[in-house]
Amino acid sequence: MSFPYTPNFGDEKMESLQTQHDYLNLLRLRHLQWLNDAQDAETKQVHSETAELIGKITDHYNHLLHVMEQQKAARGPTQD
Repeated sequence: MSFPYTPNFGDEKMESLQTQHDYLNLLRLRHLQWLNDAQDAETKQVHSETAELIGKITDHYNHLLHVMEQQKAARGPTQD
């Protein structure tokens, strides 16, 4: 099923991606906090790896949001 592109859809997509990015960043910070509270090395390792992976994902979100902002700016204000 395909939906036609509308400027509002693009804005909604960017807003959704930003919300997901913010949630993932919060989750990463939680894992870093839990890492500091962990008692054993294995648990610390899991929290550290999880925080690192989430960090990589949020970097991808940042890149995607940046590209979308550039595309939106290139379309100009009349396309919004």
